[in-house]
Amino acid sequence: MQSNKWKTVLVLILGISLTTSLATADEGNSTWIDSLKEFGKLYTGDDDSAVQEVKLFGRAHYQWNYSDGSSAGESFDGNGDELRRLRAGASVEFLNGISALGRLNLEKGGHRNTSLGYSSFDELFINYSMGSALGFDSTNIGYGRYKVAVGGEEHESSKRIKTIERSNINNRFGSIRPTGFLFQGEKNGTTYSAGLFSTERDRETWAKWRGGTAFYGSVEFEALDGSIILDFLHANDSSNDQSIFDYKWVTSATYSRSFEKIDFFANATYSETQDGSLYGFVLMPSMFLVDDKVELVGRYQYGHSAADTAVPKSSSSRGLRRVARNEDVDTGSGDGNHTFYLGLNYFLQGHNSKFMTGVEYEDISGSVGRDLSGYTLWTAYRFYF
Repeated sequence: MQSNKWKTVLVLILGISLTTSLATADEGNSTWIDSLKEFGKLYTGDDDSAVQEVKLFGRAHYQWNYSDGSSAGESFDGNGDELRRLRAGASVEFLNGISALGRLNLEKGGHRNTSLGYSSFDELFINYSMGSALGFDSTNIGYGRYKVAVGGEEHESSKRIKTIERSNINNRFGSIRPTGFLFQGEKNGTTYSAGLFSTERDRETWAKWRGGTAFYGSVEFEALDGSIILDFLHANDSSNDQSIFDYKWVTSATYSRSFEKIDFFANATYSETQDGSLYGFVLMPSMFLVDDKVELVGRYQYGHSAADTAVPKSSSSRGLRRVARNEDVDTGSGDGNHTFYLGLNYFLQGHNSKFMTGVEYEDISGSVGRDLSGYTLWTAYRFYF
């Protein structure tokens, strides 16, 4: 009953979004999204105030998929919906340089389950902006539970990703929320990040430091008429079953740029896990068919691992492999993973309110008799303020 209740709420949100968006004929008029943004700013003070800003924010992502494929020689098909993300949070800026942010995950279901309830903090940290210091034009240091981004897809917030799900190779190293220290500095348009994190797993708030440590570094700069991101992370306790990192180290290089109307994204990732090497790459072109309204997106991903179970990882919780498990079919595994994605995004109010559709073909090959392949049809609604 509760699941049906929240499905109804989501349908209402979607309907209100569509109705109000279509009713805004004049682009110069204020929209309901603008009103929500202003509503979220609870307080704004000046530099002489103890508190400079108090802000609320949130996002709701709902999706449905149908998958048809074969695994280990057995055919399957099925469908299901999911409350993919439901997050609410607040941030406070005070004492002219200190900020604190907390964001809750409020979805408790998964595929074929739209249950609602607190599950964990997505991020929970406090930062101090030191201004111009240590040779940087601007600096920032903080402590807490962070989203640590490895790979260009992970650097982009889920509010703005172009595909309904990120690639398998990205998800193999993304979606991690360790606890630790994070430093960021900017100099001449180049952004540097360095982190020291606990490898201990905590599913809700801040982890303790009873295990090992992980070292993170990232640099982002403009070059070759586009943007380049280089990431590296080393975890010295990855062999521990309780470690949040299940790899020794990973490095990633991302290049993105625009060619007239076409945006192009390329990423390459290489890692050493307990079972050996793992690497892959992603190519993702996109273009607007109707300016600022209808976007066409394509993506190809390849992943290879030394072990049959290394690719994919977290993406298996939804899509083709999830449907196979729901239909009581053993999910295949292998050392090679190809995926092809083609989708359309329709923007009602930019990324704040949009529909997404896509079709994806996935193939996992390697072990004899354990191959998996098939298609997934996706549709989704994304909203945030």
